[in-house]
Amino acid sequence: MIHVVTAAHNRYNITKRFVESLKKQTAEDIHLVFVDDGCTDGTPDLIRQEIQGASILHGNGNLWWGGALHLAYRWFRDNCIPAEDYVLITNDDTVFDENYIETGERLLRENPGIWPVGVGFGMQSGQIRDGLFWHDAKTGEGRLLGIGETGNCASTRSIFLRVGDWMKVGGMHPILLPHYASDFEFTIRAARKGFILQTFAELTCFFDESSTGVNEYDKMTLRKLFSKRSNSNPFYKITFIILSTPCRDLPGHLWHQAKRYVSKVGVFLKILKRKQ
Repeated sequence: MIHVVTAAHNRYNITKRFVESLKKQTAEDIHLVFVDDGCTDGTPDLIRQEIQGASILHGNGNLWWGGALHLAYRWFRDNCIPAEDYVLITNDDTVFDENYIETGERLLRENPGIWPVGVGFGMQSGQIRDGLFWHDAKTGEGRLLGIGETGNCASTRSIFLRVGDWMKVGGMHPILLPHYASDFEFTIRAARKGFILQTFAELTCFFDESSTGVNEYDKMTLRKLFSKRSNSNPFYKITFIILSTPCRDLPGHLWHQAKRYVSKVGVFLKILKRKQ
């Protein structure tokens, strides 16, 4: 069996498109684990009506992505789901072709120890915008990788693994990293435990770029900068560095990031001044 894990908070139309894509899959024995993070728009009812046998886990609206995946991890652990079962962790704004999950299952069977990572093309740009990365532990620099490559860091927009793998790596850090970088820290941890993250030509998907958080400086405010939706939030940046960096590399990494951050803050302050 393969368990598809996703989460949402009041994104009815986006989640509905995801459900339609899921129902078209050629793979058999698909079980949806949906984290309802306090939806008030009828999304849980949509899941119940459209996906037979789905498990719906409930949050209070403050789980965010890291908290939602950690709740799902605890559900797998507490219900003793078989270690050999497969898992696809994916965002609900992701769309894939009808044999996508079947392909992911096959790649897991054929490549023991490898976590197949979906190559994410943006719907608006048509370019590779998400998926597998290479993360430099000494500097924090990262680069997005292409098709057929291996890396040490990945988003959880679309990633296949086994239940037993997830139990070995552990859950997320929902308090320390509630949203952005929670999946990066998780996959870096997995790579250190010996799991290989790899993309494949037959495993590509598309996602809605307009549904992501606030990342552009020209749209930034101080309130947005320190929100959970900002991938530039300094508190979570520092937390990610501490959790994902080996002790021997931590001083140099923090110094390198401090210099980068001072430069970014300077640009941000200039933009705020122009807005006034």
